[in-house]
Amino acid sequence: MADPNWNKGDYYDGLYPTEGLRLARQAGTITYRSGPEWQTRFGRSRTTNQLKIGENFEIEKYIRHQGSKWASKGGIDPNSVIWMSTAMDAFTLEKEDKSGKLSLMEGIKEMQHPSLIIGVQTDVLFPVWQQKEVADILRRAGNEYVTYYELDSLYGHDTFLLDKVAVGGAVKGHLEQEPWGANRMLREAACGASLILNTLLDQDFSAVAREEVFYALDTDHDGCLVADEVVALLYLILNSRGKKMSLKEVTDFVSKFDSNSDGRITKKEFLDMPIS
Repeated sequence: MADPNWNKGDYYDGLYPTEGLRLARQAGTITYRSGPEWQTRFGRSRTTNQLKIGENFEIEKYIRHQGSKWASKGGIDPNSVIWMSTAMDAFTLEKEDKSGKLSLMEGIKEMQHPSLIIGVQTDVLFPVWQQKEVADILRRAGNEYVTYYELDSLYGHDTFLLDKVAVGGAVKGHLEQEPWGANRMLREAACGASLILNTLLDQDFSAVAREEVFYALDTDHDGCLVADEVVALLYLILNSRGKKMSLKEVTDFVSKFDSNSDGRITKKEFLDMPIS
């Protein structure tokens, strides 16, 4: 914004604010990684034995290169960067409590789903003390399924992009956390598949059997099924009973019961379908 060519955001028909964008990218590049990584990659390697302002070390050359790439016209829109940054600064999970004051605890008390929080010791943008704070406040709000991992990675903030081994291990550990971990999900999927298969084999399409099938398919436990899943199920049922209907015909049939036209079928809509 300090670049005169930015012109209060009205630069589209004039000179491009190259210098401001270049400097912003250079500053950002420094914060995305960590001091230990810069030391490992560049150390004090020099580009020249002569003393020059801003042109002595390989790390300076690298950071200038990153800035120049971003600053080329058409690379990224400066106004977009400014508004994204402004939106991030303005975002908050806080809500008003009973006294009318903004409270983070009030804002997250309904977040009771399993949550994974990852902190990176070398991250200067989202330092580990902030990540610990997020995990702690989730627990204080009553969430019993919070997993916190603190990674000793070299890559700073960009660890989530570059350190697949460490981040992948943290995600794996979170997904395997019980009672909502991978083992439970696999058991639920197996039980659901078995129940649906038995329904097809027994040709039992009573209200009770269809209700059990609904709950087996409702893996998100939100009281709705994805319409495409219902289409696939009905297509199997009809074919198992010798009733020839094309996939399009079944899709059109299911869409008639999608009262909100949102691609989701409620339990009542599912049970109202004349399957038998």
